[in-house]
Amino acid sequence: MPLGSPKRTLQSFFQNSNMRLILICFAITVYGCLLVYSASHGYGYGFKGASTHIIASIIGFIAALFISQADYDDICALWPVWAGISLLLMILTFTPLGLNAAGTDDTAWLGLGSVTFQPSELMKIAFIITFGVHLSRVEGNIHSFKTVLLLGLHALVPIILVFLQGDDGTAIVFIMIFLSMLFVSGINPLYYIVGLTGLCVGVPLLWSTMSEDKKARILCIIPGYIEEHLQGAGWQQFEALKAIGSGQLTGTGYLNTTNGSLFARNNDLIFTVAGEEFGFVGGLLLLALILLLLYELFRCARQARDSLGTYLCVGMLALIGFQSIINLGMNLRLLPVIGITLPFFSSGGSSVATLYLGIGLVLSVSFSQSTRKKRSLLL
Repeated sequence: MPLGSPKRTLQSFFQNSNMRLILICFAITVYGCLLVYSASHGYGYGFKGASTHIIASIIGFIAALFISQADYDDICALWPVWAGISLLLMILTFTPLGLNAAGTDDTAWLGLGSVTFQPSELMKIAFIITFGVHLSRVEGNIHSFKTVLLLGLHALVPIILVFLQGDDGTAIVFIMIFLSMLFVSGINPLYYIVGLTGLCVGVPLLWSTMSEDKKARILCIIPGYIEEHLQGAGWQQFEALKAIGSGQLTGTGYLNTTNGSLFARNNDLIFTVAGEEFGFVGGLLLLALILLLLYELFRCARQARDSLGTYLCVGMLALIGFQSIINLGMNLRLLPVIGITLPFFSSGGSSVATLYLGIGLVLSVSFSQSTRKKRSLLL
């Protein structure tokens, strides 16, 4: 049978692909689409309101499977292309083409006819690729101050751009991706100590420059200040907790939303839909799926055949992990509301589609490790 025949290719796919990761992502996709549809139904939009997310989830999932068959070395070799495209799209948000999405105060979207796209989502994946390549090329000199300085400047580019857009939440996610990938590179812990010290010193200055609205978002989660901000910045989180609590053990039932007026229920507060309609069981299932996904990404990072593969997996692990922690903290009034979505579950076409591009990279790392391991055994 010819090596490149469809049957041989399909056989190789099933034998060498990370089927655990694929099945976990499939389950997350189904659950996420169900929740987004329910939230859209609660707003009175039905499938029309959820169609973008559902279509993007399906296309993204299929795209991830195709990307998994490509060599991630070849994908990363094109890092100038990915960096250039993402930077160009980000810069366009500062032109008249940039726009605000409803209910946000940051200009972080581009309008493409009736479709909107958030370039910072694509830049997350581009940054993981470019920073992974950067780390893999300097890992022999990782303790040098000059090397660390250049790595920091590399990370500052997307951080400053999203900060200038007004998207503080996404800037924090970029910082966490940067720190996580830097950590696994084996950098001297002294740099972290210096950075943490600088952060602690800068907190008072940062607080003094914050708007009153942002200060209120932080204060409303602190005992003693909750009542003061309950009808203002804290109202959204208070209603979110009520919705989650109303689900009790097994929920009110699918499409049985009792608080359809809750803003961003299909987006930042998608966890409230799981908690209300499926109860504690539904919320626990969502958490279990995220934890399974994070564990599989961690496993892929440990088994990667080289440092570049490890950096790519760790980048996606940090992106999904920290975004999930922040979003769930917002829903449970443990963290302030900063406009962070729950990966794969929150409504958003550009978000879920680009996340699957990253999953495709991880699948490629896993596929490459599996095929090369089998080749070495044959030799």
